[in-house]
Amino acid sequence: MKLIHTSDLHLGKTIYETSLLADQQAMLNQLCAELEKDDYAALIISGDIYDRTIPPAEAVELFSGFLGTIRRKLPELAICIIPGNHDSAQRLSFADEILGEQHIHIVSKPENSFTPIIITKKTESAALFLLPFLSAGSLKPREKETDENNKVPDLFTDSAETLFTQTELAAEASRRFSEILVQPELSGIPTVLAAHLFTSGGQESDSERVFVGAAERVNPALFSQFSYVALGHLHRFQKITDAMYYAGSPLAYSFGEAGGEKYFLRVEIDTGQQNFPVQITPIPVQPLRTMTKLEGTFEEFYSGKDYDRFAGDYLEITLTDPVLIANPVNLLRPKFPYLLSLKQGAEAAAEQKIPGEKNTGTEKKRDPAADFTDFEEMLYGAADSAKTELFSSLLEECTDAS
Repeated sequence: MKLIHTSDLHLGKTIYETSLLADQQAMLNQLCAELEKDDYAALIISGDIYDRTIPPAEAVELFSGFLGTIRRKLPELAICIIPGNHDSAQRLSFADEILGEQHIHIVSKPENSFTPIIITKKTESAALFLLPFLSAGSLKPREKETDENNKVPDLFTDSAETLFTQTELAAEASRRFSEILVQPELSGIPTVLAAHLFTSGGQESDSERVFVGAAERVNPALFSQFSYVALGHLHRFQKITDAMYYAGSPLAYSFGEAGGEKYFLRVEIDTGQQNFPVQITPIPVQPLRTMTKLEGTFEEFYSGKDYDRFAGDYLEITLTDPVLIANPVNLLRPKFPYLLSLKQGAEAAAEQKIPGEKNTGTEKKRDPAADFTDFEEMLYGAADSAKTELFSSLLEECTDAS
C-alpha cells in the first residue's frame, strides 16, 4: 500500500512581506501530479496547513482549489488532514462531516483521534489515526471505575484532571492508542498515525514558531506501536526511527534553510509481511524560486557577472566591503529583483533587512509593544485594546525596574 506524506504547507506565508502564494501553487501542482503518477491509497498532511490561525482569503482559496482538483481527478484517494500549532482547529474543521463523505478526513479534536479511519485499496487495508496538535487541556485522563457508584481518576500522570505539557498529553494519547490497537479488527492490518509534535532527536530550523512551555520534546517510543508515524512540525526532512519520519516543509521558509532539498515522502507498506515493514522514498520538490544566500563585495554584485545566474532566486546577500555601502538595495534591486535581505559585513558593523518595497536602508529597533499588537492581530484578526494596554503597562514597569 502506497501513501504520500507531507506537512507544514504554511499556505499564506510571506517572507519579508513577499507573498509566497505563487510558489505554493507550484508546489501543490507538483503534489497533485505525483498523486496522479502512482496508485496511492492516501495523502497525509500532518499539520500547519496555513501559516496563521486566520489565514488570508487567497490561501484558503488555494487550498480549496487543490482539494477540489484532487477530488475530481482521484475520487477514491483518501485525504487525511490534521491541524498544527499554526492552524485554527475550529476553522480548519469547517464542514468536516460533509467532507468525510468525500474521503477528506479532518480530525481537529484530539478526543476524536482514537477512532480509526479504515482505508482500502484493491485488496489491501490500513487503519489511519489522526492526532492534531495537542494544546494544554485538550486531553484529560480517563476515569476508571472502582465500583458502580464511585470513580477515581486514572493516575497515569501527576495531574489527574488537566494535562498541560506535551509530554503528559502525548503519554495519555499513547496509552489510549495502546488500548485500541489490540482490538481484533485491527490485528491483521497496518496502522498509521499522523501527528504534529516535536520528538526527541528531531532537528529544528529557524523557520518554526517557538512556543513557551508547549514545545517539550516527546519520546518517540510512545508511538512505536504503529506501523508508520507521519510527523509534522519540524521543517527538515528527517528520520526519527525506521517507521517514524518528518516529511519537513515542502518549501524553504527561511534563509536558514537555503540550499537544502525539500521533499514529499512516498511511504510503501508491505501488507504481506507480519510486521508490515515500510519503505520511504523522498520525492524532491522543485521550487518555483530557490532560496539562496550569497556573499561578496558590492562591486562584485553590481558590476560583475559571477552572480547573474542567481537573479531569479530569492536572495539574502551579505556584503563583505570594509565600509558601509549607502542604499545598496536600491542599487542592486534592478539586477536582482528578488533580493529580500541584505546584510553588511562585520567590518561595517551594520545590518539591513528589507520589508518588501518599504526598505529604508536601515533596520529599525524592535518595538515589543508593536510586536505584541502584531501577534494579537495574527492570531485573532484584531488586537484587544485591554490586553495591549496591560502589556504596555507591564513593559513600562519592567523598563523602569531595569
